Amino acid sequence: MPAWRQVTRCSSSDGRCDAQEATVDIIVLRLIHILSGAFWFGAVFTNFVFVQPAVLALGPEGQRVMVHVLRDRRFLDAVLGAALLTGIAGGILFLRDSGGLQLSFVFGASGVGFTVGAVAGLLALVVFIFVGYPTTRRVVAIGSRLEAERRPPTPEEQALLARSQRVLKPLGVVVLVLVAIAAAAMATARYWFLLLGIA
Repeated sequence: MPAWRQVTRCSSSDGRCDAQEATVDIIVLRLIHILSGAFWFGAVFTNFVFVQPAVLALGPEGQRVMVHVLRDRRFLDAVLGAALLTGIAGGILFLRDSGGLQLSFVFGASGVGFTVGAVAGLLALVVFIFVGYPTTRRVVAIGSRLEAERRPPTPEEQALLARSQRVLKPLGVVVLVLVAIAAAAMATARYWFLLLGIA
């Protein structure tokens, strides 16, 4: 039986037992996973749908605002932290619930929903960490340099900014879709057997 389904009362004299301690650990991990995931999804959605279009429409002034948000307000680092917490907590929960990746859970009943969600979330995390985060850091670095030196970008810097924007725009769609799939799959995973007929 998956760990999240276990409800065990302790009858020991000191009022403690391994099952209760494990349940507390799972509750903490689930809170970290859900809250961090909600922040991650909300941040990606808000940035891609509202912030980026407004920044591009405002031109140089919008770029300065974006640099302030990403650098001075540490928005990018906060999103990275939330993504890492979501992935780490989710990975631990998946390993525990699946009994160490037992195939009977991974591909059976509600487990297949969690598997789809885990794969989508892992892909989103990898894309964000290895492509989205460093690309955005380069944009911030150029913006900070231009702000400090109070000058327009050189042709080389302008070309780099343009390439970065061409990468970040589709990347935002990919990450947003993957995180949405992960959230939807995990939120409905316990009911997939009704649709798929998996025992």
